[in-house]
Amino acid sequence: MHSNPWWLDPTRLWPALPGNRYLTGSIEEFSSKSGLSQSFLGIIVLPIAGNACEHITAVVVAMKDKMDLSLGVAVGSSIQIAIFAIPFVVIVGWVTGHDFTLDFDPFATLALTVSVIHANIVTSDARSHWLMGVGLITNYIIIALVFLYKGKG
Repeated sequence: MHSNPWWLDPTRLWPALPGNRYLTGSIEEFSSKSGLSQSFLGIIVLPIAGNACEHITAVVVAMKDKMDLSLGVAVGSSIQIAIFAIPFVVIVGWVTGHDFTLDFDPFATLALTVSVIHANIVTSDARSHWLMGVGLITNYIIIALVFLYKGKG
């Protein structure tokens, strides 16, 4: 068993590299066969599947009444994506000559803005209530439905 953290051991990352090409090819093929847009699959389905362990961990920890840890797990991944992964991909795209910018369409920008404001309102007072969770889930479902039907139009 390794004693080093995963980020200090690059040999742990090599199995994931071939999977990236397979995953994107699968999304394109699944999108064409199912009729679901790639934006819906990439914005709604893939994050749920890719972060399932984090979601389960956040719920289990919250059920044990450790809300600080639950919030850290739930929000931490989004913060990592926002401040590191997306800018990193933009820079890699620029270096490799692929066109990937942060020029999102107006609806995606509005959905992101509303989601951030809503999550901030829910988490700012460090209290929880089941109705706040229902509001967040409703927000997610509305955005998912719009992306589902937006891709078909």
